Parts: sequence; C-alpha cells; structure tokens
Amino acid sequence: MNKKGQSLIFGIMLLFFALIIVTIIIAPMVEVIDMARDTDHLNCTSPLLSTGTRATCLIIDIYLPYFVATALFLGGGYLVAQKVRKNL
Repeated sequence: MNKKGQSLIFGIMLLFFALIIVTIIIAPMVEVIDMARDTDHLNCTSPLLSTGTRATCLIIDIYLPYFVATALFLGGGYLVAQKVRKNL
C-alpha cells in the first residue's frame, strides 16, 4: 500500500478513536448536567427563576450538543487538512 493510502487509513482510525472517546465521555457529562439542573442546585424547572439562573440553565442545556459538534468538526477538519496537505 502506498503512503497516501496509509495516511488516509490512519486518519480514519483517528476519527473513529475520537468518536469512541466522545461517546465514552457523553455519559458522565449527561449525569453532571442533570445534577446541575436538579432541584437541589439550579432548580431549572421552577417557574420563579431569575434571568441569570435561566441563562445558566440554557447554557448548561446546550453544552452537550456543542461538545459533540466540536468533536465531530475537529475530527473532520483533521481529515480534510490531511487531504489538502497531501495534495499541495
């Protein structure tokens, strides 16, 4: 196998490794997010929240999708950067 094919396979292996790591990290992150939102801490389900507490609840809610999207974009960006670097 030539060097170009080996680097592509290596990049795909790194992408799958990153996806596995992200998948492993998601479960503890969900637990921390649920713990932060429960009635003992932020109490995000209460209708009597201040604006700052509502904003904090919103930021905590959107943290996990941003984390997953960032991990996917970094993995994809690495593969694209490798492909572009090899073509130059």
